[in-house]
Amino acid sequence: MRLLHGRPVAERINARTKERVAALASRGVTPTLAIVSAGDFPDARTYRGRIAKLAKDLGIAESERAYPHADEAQLAAHLERGTGDAHGVLVLTPLPPNISEDAIASHVSTEKDVEGIHPENVGLLTLGRPRFIPSTAEAVLELLRFYDVRIDGSHAVVIGRSPIVGRPAATLLLHAHATVTLAHSRTHDLAAHTRDAQIVVVAVGKKGFLRGDMLLSGATVIDAGINVTPAGLVGDVDVESVSAVAGALSPVPGGLGAVTTALLLRNVVTAAERQGGDR
Repeated sequence: MRLLHGRPVAERINARTKERVAALASRGVTPTLAIVSAGDFPDARTYRGRIAKLAKDLGIAESERAYPHADEAQLAAHLERGTGDAHGVLVLTPLPPNISEDAIASHVSTEKDVEGIHPENVGLLTLGRPRFIPSTAEAVLELLRFYDVRIDGSHAVVIGRSPIVGRPAATLLLHAHATVTLAHSRTHDLAAHTRDAQIVVVAVGKKGFLRGDMLLSGATVIDAGINVTPAGLVGDVDVESVSAVAGALSPVPGGLGAVTTALLLRNVVTAAERQGGDR
């Protein structure tokens, strides 16, 4: 079985991002990212740490604005008035139960929405005219293309319908001419769908969820799950059983994570360029 490592993909993206950051720096501009948080979740902390490290390496300024005790209205107000000095805005998820992620998305500036969560940006992606694409979803396509996995004409099953991974990944695969099945917690006989798919993307946040007996022999599996365990990060794939059946697998860690972070920060640079480099 072939492992689809994300590092070489991310390195290629980051090399071009550095060139663009240098071009902005020559004009006295530093791309800036405001990270807004309202909770303390292990997977979000992990992502935050990766962003901080890579941003420093690339020359992108980032800072976190934490509102641990905010309710939905307060967080919305903070988003609308407190990110004016940043080119890009990222809302760390998950959010606390008292705050609706869908509602909060509407309060992120469409021009700074580097994760593509605002309804307008979701609509543009659906139409095939994206302003910004959710980073993990785009990382799925970047990984498949880098390793020359055939998408056009393939049957792809995406397990999980979150607005930042499952749904946009399914949309991107559809635009790339795959036949797409979007599965979720109420899908009847999930294995009947996955056993017919050349590409399976799993993003449900459940350790060991996807097993080898659910797969077509030789299938490509993209593991978009992040689960923090005492032994470290693991994905949604039962690696032992899947390795015996799949033709290719993106590992966790070592797969989508680095690509996701690279794409997010590339979006920050794009936002700075589109805003005329002001700030």
